[in-house]
Amino acid sequence: MSSIETMSGRPISRLRIPGGLAKATFMYLKAWFVRRRTRLELLELSDAALEDLGLTREAALAEAMRPFWDTESRHKGRY
Repeated sequence: MSSIETMSGRPISRLRIPGGLAKATFMYLKAWFVRRRTRLELLELSDAALEDLGLTREAALAEAMRPFWDTESRHKGRY
């Protein structure tokens, strides 16, 4: 026998992840990276730009230090 076979006698192929799960995982990872990058970009803005956004330097720093997985919905009304 040259390959491992399943109970049905078919060779085991590579691990298959359902398309929905793979897509959801990719979307979560992408959102995390975008969220982290945009939070760090707040630190590079001038005080005038932050004021245009309605943020103080302290609020921008607090936002930038939040973990990438921490969504804004859990902190609604915090600022």
